[in-house]
Amino acid sequence: MPLLRQEGYRAVRAWDPQEALRLARGRAPDLVLLDLNLAYPDGLEVLRQVRDNDATRRAPIVLVSGGELNLSSEESDLVDCVVQKPFDIDIMLNAVRKALGDPVVEVQPRHYDAQDYFLHGY
Repeated sequence: MPLLRQEGYRAVRAWDPQEALRLARGRAPDLVLLDLNLAYPDGLEVLRQVRDNDATRRAPIVLVSGGELNLSSEESDLVDCVVQKPFDIDIMLNAVRKALGDPVVEVQPRHYDAQDYFLHGY
């Protein structure tokens, strides 16, 4: 979240899916950044609940996933963007910018090695 704040976005962090849903319903967010790797309810169930709620229905959703992602076409229609872990923070920021309709910044390709902690730290 500090990364989003440094870019000028106001971000609210939730520590578990129940808190995230409660916060989202109370604030009508401009964007939902959702990690699919949640315990209970799982990320796909949270995704469905976000789309089924009046306060969050129109918010763009940027989905973050580590590992193989097998979304049905119905589930794919619920999200605006998918970012696979590990990700480059500039690519993540561009996904957020694009979902919010903000200008995207050109990202130069980078070559990382296994010791690059910045790539694997987010």
